[in-house]
Amino acid sequence: MIEVTRRPTRISSVAATLAGGVAVLSAALGGPAGPTVGLVGFLVLGLGLHRGIYGAVDIGAGLVFLGVLFGGLQGAPVEATVLGAVTALVAWDLGTSAVELGSQLGREADTRRLEGVQLLSSLSVGLLTATVGYGAYVFGAGGQPAGAVVLLLLSVLFVVVGLKGR
Repeated sequence: MIEVTRRPTRISSVAATLAGGVAVLSAALGGPAGPTVGLVGFLVLGLGLHRGIYGAVDIGAGLVFLGVLFGGLQGAPVEATVLGAVTALVAWDLGTSAVELGSQLGREADTRRLEGVQLLSSLSVGLLTATVGYGAYVFGAGGQPAGAVVLLLLSVLFVVVGLKGR
């Protein structure tokens, strides 16, 4: 008899952790509020991935995203803000998928292919979002301030949350 461990899958957990780390580093390029909030979110995200708690993954990734927003509003370069926002959303997407797959199939199941497709899909959507956001900034009338890109990325977050709703 094989016992199923209902913990988050390793591949998506590692990928979500890496994405969250990139987002926190992006937030660190702004003022002090961004990396502080981002680091707290990163720790909560890690706890959620370790324990398999949906709420902690959601709150942690949300705080990481908020840290990126604060970093962008406090002077982080636009490119870093866009990259950080996208990687925070990728961390959230992969983190919730890791918890979901772990609770449904168990950690021992061979989910490499499924997780690979999820990772590539998330990165593709993130790249498209970053391209559109940065393009709007560069080609916008008169060069919009970084706050405009932050607000654009915040609206993307709400769209993702609405589409992914459980």
